[in-house]
Amino acid sequence: MELDYFAFYTEASLVCVAILIMLIFQNTYYRTKTERENWFIRTVLVHIIYFLSDVGWAAVESGIFPRIRFFVVFFNFTNYVFMNLIGYSWFMYTAASEGMLLDKKRRFGQIVMTPALASIGVIIVAYIIKPLFWISKDGILNDLYYPFMVTVPSLYVLSSSVISLKNAKEAASKEDKRLYRLIALYPLAIVSFGMLQTFALNAPLFCFGVTLMMLYFYIKSLQMLVSVDSLTKLNNRGQIDRYMDNIRYSEDESCYVCMIDIDRFKEINDRYGHAEGDRALTMIADALRKTADEAAFPVFLGRYGGDEFVMIVRSADEAAMDGLISSFREILKETSSGLLYKLEASVGYDSLRNNDDAIEACLKRADKRLYFDKNN
Repeated sequence: MELDYFAFYTEASLVCVAILIMLIFQNTYYRTKTERENWFIRTVLVHIIYFLSDVGWAAVESGIFPRIRFFVVFFNFTNYVFMNLIGYSWFMYTAASEGMLLDKKRRFGQIVMTPALASIGVIIVAYIIKPLFWISKDGILNDLYYPFMVTVPSLYVLSSSVISLKNAKEAASKEDKRLYRLIALYPLAIVSFGMLQTFALNAPLFCFGVTLMMLYFYIKSLQMLVSVDSLTKLNNRGQIDRYMDNIRYSEDESCYVCMIDIDRFKEINDRYGHAEGDRALTMIADALRKTADEAAFPVFLGRYGGDEFVMIVRSADEAAMDGLISSFREILKETSSGLLYKLEASVGYDSLRNNDDAIEACLKRADKRLYFDKNN
Protein backbone atom coordinates (compact mmCIF):
# COMPACT_ATOMS: atom_id res chain seq x y z
CA MET A 1 0.00 0.00 0.00
CA GLU A 2 1.57 3.33 -1.04
CA LEU A 3 1.92 6.36 1.17
CA ASP A 4 -0.52 8.53 -0.78
CA TYR A 5 -3.14 5.78 -0.57
CA PHE A 6 -2.64 5.60 3.20
CA ALA A 7 -3.27 9.35 3.39
CA PHE A 8 -6.48 8.90 1.38
CA TYR A 9 -7.54 5.92 3.49
CA THR A 10 -6.91 7.83 6.72
CA GLU A 11 -8.72 10.95 5.54
CA ALA A 12 -11.70 8.90 4.43
CA SER A 13 -11.86 7.07 7.74
CA LEU A 14 -11.51 10.25 9.82
CA VAL A 15 -14.25 11.98 7.80
CA CYS A 16 -16.52 9.01 8.43
CA VAL A 17 -15.62 9.07 12.13
CA ALA A 18 -16.41 12.81 12.34
CA ILE A 19 -19.81 12.28 10.68
CA LEU A 20 -20.68 9.42 13.03
CA ILE A 21 -19.61 11.48 16.08
CA MET A 22 -21.96 14.29 14.96
CA LEU A 23 -24.70 11.71 14.50
CA ILE A 24 -24.14 10.44 18.07
CA PHE A 25 -24.29 14.00 19.38
CA GLN A 26 -27.54 14.72 17.55
CA ASN A 27 -29.08 11.45 18.65
CA THR A 28 -28.00 11.92 22.28
CA TYR A 29 -29.04 15.57 22.53
CA TYR A 30 -32.37 15.50 20.76
CA ARG A 31 -33.73 11.96 21.18
CA THR A 32 -35.05 10.07 24.20
CA LYS A 33 -32.88 7.52 26.02
CA THR A 34 -34.84 4.39 25.12
CA GLU A 35 -33.25 0.95 24.98
CA ARG A 36 -33.44 1.15 21.20
CA GLU A 37 -31.69 4.52 21.09
CA ASN A 38 -29.00 3.31 23.49
CA TRP A 39 -28.18 0.35 21.26
CA PHE A 40 -28.11 2.59 18.21
CA ILE A 41 -25.48 4.80 19.90
CA ARG A 42 -23.46 1.74 20.95
CA THR A 43 -23.53 0.42 17.40
CA VAL A 44 -22.22 3.73 16.04
CA LEU A 45 -19.50 3.86 18.72
CA VAL A 46 -18.25 0.37 17.85
CA HIS A 47 -18.08 1.38 14.18
CA ILE A 48 -16.00 4.43 15.10
CA ILE A 49 -13.50 2.37 17.10
CA TYR A 50 -13.28 -0.17 14.29
CA PHE A 51 -12.51 2.56 11.72
CA LEU A 52 -9.70 3.93 13.92
CA SER A 53 -8.27 0.45 14.42
CA ASP A 54 -8.45 -0.14 10.67
CA VAL A 55 -6.42 3.03 10.08
CA GLY A 56 -3.73 1.50 12.30
CA TRP A 57 -3.67 -1.61 10.11
CA ALA A 58 -3.48 0.56 7.01
CA ALA A 59 -0.45 2.28 8.57
CA VAL A 60 1.25 -1.09 8.97
CA GLU A 61 0.52 -2.13 5.39
CA SER A 62 1.77 1.22 4.00
CA GLY A 63 5.00 1.15 6.01
CA ILE A 64 4.13 4.06 8.34
CA PHE A 65 4.36 1.58 11.19
CA PRO A 66 7.06 -1.12 10.89
CA ARG A 67 5.65 -4.48 9.88
CA ILE A 68 6.74 -6.19 13.07
CA ARG A 69 4.74 -9.04 14.49
CA PHE A 70 3.35 -7.03 17.39
CA PHE A 71 1.63 -4.44 15.16
CA VAL A 72 0.33 -7.07 12.75
CA VAL A 73 -1.17 -9.15 15.57
CA PHE A 74 -2.45 -6.15 17.55
CA PHE A 75 -4.33 -4.36 14.77
CA ASN A 76 -5.76 -7.50 13.20
CA PHE A 77 -6.89 -8.78 16.58
CA THR A 78 -8.60 -5.46 17.45
CA ASN A 79 -10.24 -5.40 14.01
CA TYR A 80 -11.44 -8.93 14.63
CA VAL A 81 -12.89 -8.08 18.04
CA PHE A 82 -14.67 -4.92 16.92
CA MET A 83 -16.06 -6.56 13.79
CA ASN A 84 -17.73 -9.13 16.04
CA LEU A 85 -19.03 -6.37 18.32
CA ILE A 86 -20.49 -4.55 15.31
CA GLY A 87 -22.55 -7.61 14.44
CA TYR A 88 -23.58 -8.15 18.07
CA SER A 89 -24.58 -4.52 18.72
CA TRP A 90 -26.65 -4.32 15.52
CA PHE A 91 -28.48 -7.53 16.42
CA MET A 92 -29.23 -6.10 19.87
CA TYR A 93 -30.46 -2.88 18.26
CA THR A 94 -32.78 -4.94 16.06
CA ALA A 95 -33.97 -6.88 19.10
CA ALA A 96 -34.66 -3.63 21.01
CA SER A 97 -36.52 -2.16 18.01
CA GLU A 98 -38.80 -5.17 17.84
CA GLY A 99 -39.55 -5.59 21.54
CA MET A 100 -37.36 -8.63 22.16
CA LEU A 101 -35.66 -7.04 25.20
CA LEU A 102 -38.78 -6.36 27.24
CA ASP A 103 -38.26 -9.43 29.45
CA LYS A 104 -35.01 -11.01 30.71
CA LYS A 105 -32.92 -8.33 28.99
CA ARG A 106 -29.62 -9.24 30.66
CA ARG A 107 -30.05 -12.98 30.07
CA PHE A 108 -30.94 -12.37 26.42
CA GLY A 109 -27.85 -10.20 25.90
CA GLN A 110 -25.59 -12.84 27.43
CA ILE A 111 -26.95 -15.56 25.17
CA VAL A 112 -26.61 -13.39 22.05
CA MET A 113 -23.04 -12.45 23.02
CA THR A 114 -21.98 -16.13 23.16
CA PRO A 115 -21.05 -16.56 19.44
CA ALA A 116 -18.91 -13.39 19.47
CA LEU A 117 -17.08 -14.40 22.66
CA ALA A 118 -16.60 -17.95 21.39
CA SER A 119 -15.18 -16.71 18.09
CA ILE A 120 -12.77 -14.34 19.84
CA GLY A 121 -11.76 -17.12 22.20
CA VAL A 122 -11.05 -19.48 19.29
CA ILE A 123 -8.77 -16.95 17.57
CA ILE A 124 -6.87 -16.35 20.83
CA VAL A 125 -6.46 -20.07 21.57
CA ALA A 126 -5.40 -20.74 17.97
CA TYR A 127 -2.69 -18.08 18.25
CA ILE A 128 -1.45 -19.40 21.60
CA ILE A 129 -1.31 -23.03 20.42
CA LYS A 130 0.03 -22.28 16.96
CA PRO A 131 1.21 -18.65 16.54
CA LEU A 132 1.77 -19.08 12.80
CA PHE A 133 -1.75 -20.40 12.23
CA TRP A 134 -3.20 -17.09 11.06
CA ILE A 135 -0.13 -14.84 10.76
CA SER A 136 3.11 -16.06 9.16
CA LYS A 137 6.67 -15.17 10.25
CA ASP A 138 6.66 -12.42 7.61
CA GLY A 139 3.45 -10.89 8.99
CA ILE A 140 1.26 -12.21 6.18
CA LEU A 141 -2.30 -13.13 7.10
CA ASN A 142 -3.51 -16.63 6.38
CA ASP A 143 -6.16 -16.87 3.64
CA LEU A 144 -8.59 -18.27 6.19
CA TYR A 145 -8.34 -15.22 8.45
CA TYR A 146 -10.72 -12.89 6.56
CA PRO A 147 -13.49 -15.46 6.00
CA PHE A 148 -13.21 -16.44 9.65
CA MET A 149 -13.27 -12.76 10.64
CA VAL A 150 -16.60 -12.02 8.95
CA THR A 151 -18.42 -15.31 9.67
CA VAL A 152 -19.91 -14.49 13.08
CA PRO A 153 -20.66 -10.81 12.28
CA SER A 154 -22.40 -11.95 9.10
CA LEU A 155 -24.49 -14.43 11.07
CA TYR A 156 -25.54 -11.64 13.44
CA VAL A 157 -26.54 -9.15 10.77
CA LEU A 158 -28.18 -11.69 8.50
CA SER A 159 -30.18 -13.04 11.45
CA SER A 160 -31.33 -9.50 12.24
CA SER A 161 -32.39 -9.09 8.61
CA VAL A 162 -34.45 -12.29 8.72
CA ILE A 163 -36.17 -11.16 11.93
CA SER A 164 -36.89 -7.70 10.51
CA LEU A 165 -38.26 -9.05 7.23
CA LYS A 166 -40.48 -11.47 9.13
CA ASN A 167 -41.83 -8.62 11.26
CA ALA A 168 -42.28 -6.44 8.17
CA LYS A 169 -44.46 -9.15 6.67
CA GLU A 170 -46.56 -9.43 9.84
CA ALA A 171 -46.74 -5.71 10.71
CA ALA A 172 -50.21 -4.16 10.61
CA SER A 173 -49.24 -0.61 9.64
CA LYS A 174 -47.35 0.58 6.58
CA GLU A 175 -45.11 2.69 8.82
CA ASP A 176 -44.01 -0.37 10.82
CA LYS A 177 -43.44 -2.27 7.58
CA ARG A 178 -41.17 0.54 6.33
CA LEU A 179 -39.23 0.61 9.60
CA TYR A 180 -38.63 -3.16 9.65
CA ARG A 181 -37.59 -3.17 5.99
CA LEU A 182 -35.16 -0.35 6.69
CA ILE A 183 -33.65 -2.26 9.61
CA ALA A 184 -33.36 -5.32 7.36
CA LEU A 185 -31.67 -3.32 4.59
CA TYR A 186 -28.79 -2.01 6.69
CA PRO A 187 -27.01 -5.29 7.55
CA LEU A 188 -27.31 -6.56 3.99
CA ALA A 189 -25.70 -3.33 2.72
CA ILE A 190 -22.77 -3.36 5.16
CA VAL A 191 -22.06 -7.03 4.49
CA SER A 192 -21.92 -6.23 0.78
CA PHE A 193 -19.58 -3.28 1.32
CA GLY A 194 -17.37 -5.32 3.64
CA MET A 195 -17.12 -8.21 1.17
CA LEU A 196 -16.22 -5.84 -1.66
CA GLN A 197 -13.46 -4.22 0.38
CA THR A 198 -12.09 -7.51 1.71
CA PHE A 199 -12.09 -9.59 -1.44
CA ALA A 200 -12.34 -7.29 -4.45
CA LEU A 201 -11.32 -3.64 -4.11
CA ASN A 202 -8.46 -2.06 -2.18
CA ALA A 203 -10.52 0.93 -1.00
CA PRO A 204 -12.27 2.04 2.24
CA LEU A 205 -15.66 0.92 0.94
CA PHE A 206 -16.77 -0.47 4.28
CA CYS A 207 -16.17 2.89 5.97
CA PHE A 208 -18.01 4.85 3.28
CA GLY A 209 -20.82 2.32 2.99
CA VAL A 210 -21.48 2.10 6.73
CA THR A 211 -21.46 5.88 7.17
CA LEU A 212 -23.82 6.45 4.24
CA MET A 213 -26.19 3.74 5.48
CA MET A 214 -26.11 5.13 9.04
CA LEU A 215 -26.95 8.61 7.76
CA TYR A 216 -29.71 7.28 5.52
CA PHE A 217 -31.12 5.18 8.34
CA TYR A 218 -31.00 8.10 10.79
CA ILE A 219 -32.67 10.52 8.35
CA LYS A 220 -35.43 8.04 7.50
CA SER A 221 -36.07 7.30 11.18
CA LEU A 222 -36.27 11.06 11.85
CA GLN A 223 -38.74 11.45 9.00
CA MET A 224 -40.90 8.71 10.50
CA LEU A 225 -40.57 10.32 13.94
CA VAL A 226 -41.84 13.72 12.76
CA SER A 227 -44.60 12.37 10.50
CA VAL A 228 -46.09 9.40 12.38
CA ASP A 229 -48.23 9.41 15.51
CA SER A 230 -46.35 7.35 18.09
CA LEU A 231 -49.43 5.60 19.53
CA THR A 232 -51.55 4.73 16.52
CA LYS A 233 -48.76 4.64 13.88
CA LEU A 234 -50.98 6.72 11.58
CA ASN A 235 -49.90 10.02 10.05
CA ASN A 236 -49.76 12.79 12.66
CA ARG A 237 -51.28 16.27 12.53
CA GLY A 238 -48.24 17.80 10.84
CA GLN A 239 -48.27 15.18 8.10
CA ILE A 240 -52.03 15.67 7.62
CA ASP A 241 -51.49 19.42 7.15
CA ARG A 242 -48.66 18.82 4.66
CA TYR A 243 -50.81 16.38 2.71
CA MET A 244 -53.78 18.74 2.61
CA ASP A 245 -51.58 21.63 1.41
CA ASN A 246 -51.13 19.74 -1.87
CA ILE A 247 -54.83 19.02 -2.47
CA ARG A 248 -56.67 21.05 -5.10
CA TYR A 249 -60.09 20.61 -6.68
CA SER A 250 -60.08 18.63 -9.90
CA GLU A 251 -62.94 17.75 -12.23
CA ASP A 252 -61.16 14.50 -13.10
CA GLU A 253 -60.69 13.24 -9.54
CA SER A 254 -62.99 13.60 -6.56
CA CYS A 255 -61.68 14.26 -3.08
CA TYR A 256 -63.59 13.47 0.11
CA VAL A 257 -62.52 14.47 3.60
CA CYS A 258 -63.85 12.24 6.37
CA MET A 259 -63.69 12.98 10.11
CA ILE A 260 -63.98 10.16 12.65
CA ASP A 261 -64.49 10.62 16.40
CA ILE A 262 -64.74 7.98 19.14
CA ASP A 263 -68.10 7.99 20.93
CA ARG A 264 -68.04 8.38 24.74
CA PHE A 265 -64.25 8.44 24.77
CA LYS A 266 -64.12 10.40 28.05
CA GLU A 267 -66.26 7.75 29.70
CA ILE A 268 -63.83 5.05 28.58
CA ASN A 269 -60.91 6.95 30.10
CA ASP A 270 -62.76 7.80 33.31
CA ARG A 271 -64.16 4.33 33.92
CA TYR A 272 -61.44 2.01 32.60
CA GLY A 273 -58.31 4.19 32.72
CA HIS A 274 -56.11 5.93 30.19
CA ALA A 275 -54.38 2.69 29.20
CA GLU A 276 -57.74 1.39 28.00
CA GLY A 277 -58.34 4.72 26.28
CA ASP A 278 -55.06 4.25 24.39
CA ARG A 279 -56.18 0.75 23.47
CA ALA A 280 -59.43 2.15 22.06
CA LEU A 281 -57.47 4.64 19.97
CA THR A 282 -55.25 1.91 18.53
CA MET A 283 -58.26 -0.29 17.75
CA ILE A 284 -59.91 2.56 15.85
CA ALA A 285 -56.64 3.12 13.97
CA ASP A 286 -56.34 -0.59 13.14
CA ALA A 287 -59.94 -0.68 11.87
CA LEU A 288 -59.30 2.39 9.71
CA ARG A 289 -56.10 0.86 8.38
CA LYS A 290 -57.82 -2.39 7.48
CA THR A 291 -60.65 -0.46 5.83
CA ALA A 292 -58.17 1.53 3.75
CA ASP A 293 -56.27 -1.61 2.74
CA GLU A 294 -59.47 -3.16 1.40
CA ALA A 295 -60.56 -0.03 -0.49
CA ALA A 296 -60.29 0.07 -4.28
CA PHE A 297 -59.15 3.72 -4.29
CA PRO A 298 -56.42 5.80 -2.59
CA VAL A 299 -57.03 6.50 1.12
CA PHE A 300 -54.89 8.72 3.38
CA LEU A 301 -55.23 8.17 7.14
CA GLY A 302 -54.16 10.31 10.05
CA ARG A 303 -54.77 11.04 13.72
CA TYR A 304 -56.04 14.61 13.79
CA GLY A 305 -55.74 14.97 17.55
CA GLY A 306 -57.13 13.41 20.73
CA ASP A 307 -59.78 10.89 19.67
CA GLU A 308 -60.33 12.43 16.22
CA PHE A 309 -59.08 10.83 13.00
CA VAL A 310 -59.00 11.96 9.37
CA MET A 311 -59.55 9.89 6.26
CA ILE A 312 -58.95 11.57 2.88
CA VAL A 313 -60.30 9.59 -0.07
CA ARG A 314 -59.50 10.18 -3.73
CA SER A 315 -61.26 8.89 -6.89
CA ALA A 316 -64.44 7.76 -5.12
CA ASP A 317 -68.11 8.75 -5.34
CA GLU A 318 -70.70 9.23 -2.60
CA ALA A 319 -71.97 5.66 -2.85
CA ALA A 320 -68.40 4.38 -2.47
CA MET A 321 -67.91 6.63 0.57
CA ASP A 322 -71.04 5.26 2.21
CA GLY A 323 -69.80 1.75 1.54
CA LEU A 324 -66.36 2.61 2.95
CA ILE A 325 -67.85 3.96 6.16
CA SER A 326 -70.15 0.94 6.53
CA SER A 327 -67.14 -1.32 6.05
CA PHE A 328 -65.24 0.59 8.75
CA ARG A 329 -68.12 0.21 11.21
CA GLU A 330 -68.38 -3.54 10.53
CA ILE A 331 -64.63 -4.06 10.95
CA LEU A 332 -64.64 -2.05 14.19
CA LYS A 333 -67.61 -4.05 15.49
CA GLU A 334 -65.82 -7.35 14.77
CA THR A 335 -62.45 -6.37 16.20
CA SER A 336 -63.86 -4.82 19.40
CA SER A 337 -66.41 -7.51 20.24
CA GLY A 338 -64.46 -8.76 23.26
CA LEU A 339 -64.30 -5.41 25.07
CA LEU A 340 -66.15 -4.60 28.28
CA TYR A 341 -67.71 -1.57 26.59
CA LYS A 342 -69.15 -0.80 23.18
CA LEU A 343 -66.54 0.87 20.97
CA GLU A 344 -68.23 3.01 18.36
CA ALA A 345 -67.34 6.06 16.29
CA SER A 346 -69.21 8.94 14.72
CA VAL A 347 -68.35 9.82 11.13
CA GLY A 348 -68.87 12.83 8.91
CA TYR A 349 -67.62 13.54 5.41
CA ASP A 350 -67.83 16.08 2.61
CA SER A 351 -66.17 16.67 -0.74
CA LEU A 352 -64.33 19.45 -2.51
CA ARG A 353 -67.03 21.12 -4.61
CA ASN A 354 -65.36 23.54 -7.04
CA ASN A 355 -62.22 25.54 -7.75
CA ASP A 356 -63.17 28.13 -5.13
CA ASP A 357 -63.58 25.50 -2.43
CA ALA A 358 -60.70 25.05 0.03
CA ILE A 359 -59.67 21.86 1.78
CA GLU A 360 -59.97 23.62 5.17
CA ALA A 361 -63.61 24.50 4.42
CA CYS A 362 -64.26 20.91 3.36
CA LEU A 363 -62.72 19.71 6.63
CA LYS A 364 -65.02 22.01 8.64
CA ARG A 365 -68.09 20.74 6.80
CA ALA A 366 -67.03 17.15 7.47
CA ASP A 367 -66.51 17.99 11.14
CA LYS A 368 -69.99 19.58 11.32
CA ARG A 369 -71.53 16.44 9.80
CA LEU A 370 -69.61 14.33 12.31
CA TYR A 371 -71.29 16.10 15.23
CA PHE A 372 -74.63 15.83 13.50
CA ASP A 373 -74.03 12.06 13.29
CA LYS A 374 -72.93 11.97 16.95
CA ASN A 375 -76.01 13.90 18.17
CA ASN A 376 -78.31 11.61 16.24
